[in-house]
Amino acid sequence: MYHGQKLGWNLFSFSLVVICMLSVSCQKEQDTRFLSFGTSPVGGTFPVVGGALADMLNSHRGMNQWKLQIKGSKGSQENIRRLNSGEFQLGMCNSAISYFASRGESSWKDEGAYDIRAVCTLAPLVAMFVTKREAGIRSIDQLRDKRVVIGPAGAGFEMFVIPILEAHGVGRNDFTPLFSPQSSAVDMLRDGSADAAFLGGALPAQAIIQATASFDVFVVPYEPNVRNKLIQEYDFFKPIPHALVKSRYGEILHYEEEDRINKMTREELLSFVQQEKLTVKEIETLKVKALRKAIISARFGWLNVGSMQVITHENVDKNLIKQILKVFWVNRFELAKRHPALGFLNPKTISLGSQKRLVQGAFFFTGIQFHDGAIEFFNENSEIRVRPNRRNVFADTLLKGL
Repeated sequence: MYHGQKLGWNLFSFSLVVICMLSVSCQKEQDTRFLSFGTSPVGGTFPVVGGALADMLNSHRGMNQWKLQIKGSKGSQENIRRLNSGEFQLGMCNSAISYFASRGESSWKDEGAYDIRAVCTLAPLVAMFVTKREAGIRSIDQLRDKRVVIGPAGAGFEMFVIPILEAHGVGRNDFTPLFSPQSSAVDMLRDGSADAAFLGGALPAQAIIQATASFDVFVVPYEPNVRNKLIQEYDFFKPIPHALVKSRYGEILHYEEEDRINKMTREELLSFVQQEKLTVKEIETLKVKALRKAIISARFGWLNVGSMQVITHENVDKNLIKQILKVFWVNRFELAKRHPALGFLNPKTISLGSQKRLVQGAFFFTGIQFHDGAIEFFNENSEIRVRPNRRNVFADTLLKGL
């Protein structure tokens, strides 16, 4: 009887332990907050960068009871809609698309304005029209009557591609738009089902590297005056130096005209600037070598077509956003090593061994207002020397050196 009682007691005790463990486990599962983070189709930069951010938040969450789950989507446009519906708490986005969405303009007219907010800006998204060299397309106006891939369906790329084409004299009805993810766009260029594709992302873009390994690439340059006009007319278009982009892509951004410029005398250079109507600052004081460099930059400058950013909805808890940014800030150097786009919390270039990483700065070119949690986080951390504000306006002097 004693042994039976003892056995019964042990079984009862064991059951209690199991019940307690299950209870704790259930409670822990109950306390865990599952957060959905929208990215984009495979082949672009968003899934790579978003995955690195989510992994950082999961592996360094500390006392934060969250679990980030990456959700594939069609891209920026779908991410904005699913943030609005509450399906996503975070989303990757292009600032050109969020710019229009927050105002209810362009493709968003029928839907109205969305209450989206910036968490942080990551890096410039540098995109360009890529063709096969043998296609003979040498200027953007030659895309008239051509089949042009302008991005994945539902991603909203047309919001910045169409203004670029129209500014170069190619109207909406002057070409055949094709919708495809960037990785598939490269295949379409290869097999001839597309004449050109608008490719890019954070430098260097995977799709452009893929294209250069597949066929002889020609990158169609922007017309300098048109590029300057786009920068003046749209808040989200920003200039990106030719030398910087060329350093990431090498010989595919080498043009014969560069060679000619590098052989010109000072008189020939001044004549070229006047003839091409280029804008070159301090042209009279520059020495010949510096003048050549400045003219090449003016002739072949590129565009940030909207910065890569992490966005959220206005209604998301501000303490959650503050904690997310805290994890990014504490682990900022580890993040910067994972991808060139992830040095974003430092408003200047970080030296990482023999490499230099381009840093956009978490505060620049968001296109939309910051979330209240982001504003509080940046303001409460004195080490971050730039203060965001609701209007998102910063002096140009802060951008020097980026």
